[in-house]
Amino acid sequence: MTDELIIQQLKDKEAQLLNELNKVRLALQAFINDNINFGNLNFQKQAINDQIPATYTPDLTYAAKILFVLANEGKPLLVDDIANAIHALEPEIEPSRLHKNVSYNLSMLAKYSKIKKHPFNRRIKYSL
Repeated sequence: MTDELIIQQLKDKEAQLLNELNKVRLALQAFINDNINFGNLNFQKQAINDQIPATYTPDLTYAAKILFVLANEGKPLLVDDIANAIHALEPEIEPSRLHKNVSYNLSMLAKYSKIKKHPFNRRIKYSL
C-alpha cells in the first residue's frame, strides 16, 4: 500500500464517521426539542401525580391500581404487598393471576420511570 492510498482511506473513514456523528447529533437535538421538559423533575413528578387515580374502582388499569396503592401506602412496597392490597380491594380476582399482572405492570412502570425500584434483601421494593 502506498502512503497516498492509506491517506485516502483514512480521509474516507473520517468523512464516514463525521456523517454518522452528524446523524446522531440531529437525532439527539430532535429528541430534546420534542421533550421540552427534558430533565425537569418537577414536570415528571407532576405528570405521575396526574396519573394517580383519586379513588379505586375495579375498572382501573393495573398500572392505575398500582399507582393508587403506592400513593396510599406512601412507602416502598414489594410485589406481594401490592398484590395483597389490590386483592383486599377486589377479592374476586384470582391471586396468582393478580400477582402476574402486578409484576408485569410494575416492571413496565419502572421501565418508563413512572415508579422507582429499591433493592431489598434480594428482592425489589417499588415506590413513587
